[in-house]
Amino acid sequence: MWQERDTARRWDAGASEGLATRAEQQEILLALLREARIGDGAVLDLGVGSGLVGEAVLDALPEASLVGVDCSDAMLELARARLDRFGARVRLVRHDLAAIRTLALPVARYEVVFSVQTLHHLSDAEKEAAIAWSARVVEPGGLIVVVDRVAVPWSLFREWAAVWRGIDPAAPATYAEYEEELASGGDRPASVHDHLGWFANAGLDPMCIHAYGHRVVLVARTPDR
Repeated sequence: MWQERDTARRWDAGASEGLATRAEQQEILLALLREARIGDGAVLDLGVGSGLVGEAVLDALPEASLVGVDCSDAMLELARARLDRFGARVRLVRHDLAAIRTLALPVARYEVVFSVQTLHHLSDAEKEAAIAWSARVVEPGGLIVVVDRVAVPWSLFREWAAVWRGIDPAAPATYAEYEEELASGGDRPASVHDHLGWFANAGLDPMCIHAYGHRVVLVARTPDR
């Protein structure tokens, strides 16, 4: 799906008109990155897509460079066009995050690894591998930030739906519809608890710093060596 140019262009054109939570959580990501005092270090964007978030990051961090990874040639084509004005501050890499252990990165001092609305496309084992790999790549004392959707448990579906319809009136009416929506989009979200456990397994002390319904911002800092 994401390899098709028309699909990539439609997503790119409509992304800014999406849920209000997306813009709010992007601002939270930018606040975290500014506070990280990255300077002329590098940030790694796992799932750079069409470069919408990458552009905001580079504008917010005028000395930093960005390495963006994505498996979609169609998305990377859009990202190259959008991020061209940043010149040598941007490097884009085509790679499937499902095989993150074989990802070869440009040499850089990676102060932050972040991923926005990407990991939910991976299996749980692949999500855990991505978090563990990120913990090894980022500098000591660096940040890992995940902005993503998480699973809604069946037992709390009605409570979630009551809240989420205030944001999205088109929210599914039943849990079966919710599961059908996930399947049609190729989405495989995991629970908040699973994500926090994977961070902990990587030797990190994470927290959920923001949540609205099933959209969360998770953050962890690697230990200083």
